[in-house]
Amino acid sequence: MEHGVRRAGHQHCADPDHLFHHAEDHHPGLRQWAQGLTAHRNHLCSKENTMRTSRILALGAVAALGITAVGCSNDASTSDDKNALTISGVSNEKAALDAVIPMFEEEYPDIDVTVETSALDQYQPTIRTQLSSGTAPDVVGVWPGNGNPAAMEVLVPGGFLADLSDIERTQEFPEGVASVSQVDGATYVAPLSFAGIGPIYNMTAMEEAGFEIPHTWSDLIDFCHEARDQTGHAAFGLGAGTNWNTQLLTYALTPEVVYGPDPDFAAEMAAGNRTFADSGWVDALDMYQEMVDEGCFVDDPLGVSYEATVTAIAQGDVFGATLVTSGLAAIRAEAPEGTELTMAALPASDDESKTLMPGAAGSAWAINAEADHPENAELFIEFLLRADVMQAYADANGSLPSIPGDGDIDPALEVLKQYQAEDKTVPWMDQNWPNARVQAAHFEAVQNMLSGVATAEEGLAAMDDAYAQGE
Repeated sequence: MEHGVRRAGHQHCADPDHLFHHAEDHHPGLRQWAQGLTAHRNHLCSKENTMRTSRILALGAVAALGITAVGCSNDASTSDDKNALTISGVSNEKAALDAVIPMFEEEYPDIDVTVETSALDQYQPTIRTQLSSGTAPDVVGVWPGNGNPAAMEVLVPGGFLADLSDIERTQEFPEGVASVSQVDGATYVAPLSFAGIGPIYNMTAMEEAGFEIPHTWSDLIDFCHEARDQTGHAAFGLGAGTNWNTQLLTYALTPEVVYGPDPDFAAEMAAGNRTFADSGWVDALDMYQEMVDEGCFVDDPLGVSYEATVTAIAQGDVFGATLVTSGLAAIRAEAPEGTELTMAALPASDDESKTLMPGAAGSAWAINAEADHPENAELFIEFLLRADVMQAYADANGSLPSIPGDGDIDPALEVLKQYQAEDKTVPWMDQNWPNARVQAAHFEAVQNMLSGVATAEEGLAAMDDAYAQGE
């Protein structure tokens, strides 16, 4: 077999100093998934769990006791078994891994697969330490783009990840996925899923009230008025009492008002030539405030949680809210059987043709540059990128495949699929930010704006200050 993985040269690289306090806050999709999946933190660890085939190790208790992940099982990176394959990822991916690992084992029965999972806040520092010390598994879950210690752009300079560019399917990533999967033109991560941000509507409630999804900004504001006047309910929920939820509306507006007109905006910011405060970000926050002023949201959104918003949509007390795709599962869990949901794009002008959606690569996997079983690791990445496997993986975690295909999808995601296929999405903004402080400043900017203690311009200036601090 001719192998396409090229090992990156290993250079000494000190750990970045941007250790953040809440790992869940670095990827909006993962934040929502993490909230619903804490039950997967099985704080148990025993050598019996390292028996043959798909051995899922929950590492939470290990981290709590100060024991390394490797100490919990047979050393994942030092196995002498040439037919072994070791994999490590966050527990949020367990359901998807459970769906595809048996498929891999059926095709490669001679490869002994060991899977380790741990909670987000434990996984990111642990995998960074393992990569630095040479004890990491063969295949590791990492984050596309930048923004946390286990993100691709943080790990590549240290030579920790193998170059995947020669794996054929990596050439098929859409631009929005490729841009956060590459460094200097080389691909280092293989994202399997694609998630979006946009208003999720309770279509059952919408149809009962005689409303249609608005596709222009003017129609959106009219919808807000009509919802209040005709039903007494707000058009949209806004759980601004949950800090990460504050960012989603800005993320849904800026593709059209910032990144569509100026596709190079993120690169220009990285080069020091642009700022938040002198850009369409001002317009986006002004539109955010306009929606508040026009009564689009529930009263006192700063006192409303994400969970309360989900419940309100499920019960038809509001008609929708701007959420991540994984919010669909949360709403369905509380909605009456048969409730129809759909995700749409949030319009930011009266020209529907210019509407864009934020869409992000997620569930990304990479090969440890010092893997003990690089050939098996490459087989696994090639397998994961196969169309049928990507579809099974995406179905299991409530998203779309990162490479558009013809498989059946959740009907609620048809609009996102269309935008993905037409290349009308932009990466989530924080994937191109140099540190987590920018996102924290964004949370604060929105909350201060909603409470009236600061203007949009003041909040964006604080975001610029955080951005200027670099890594």
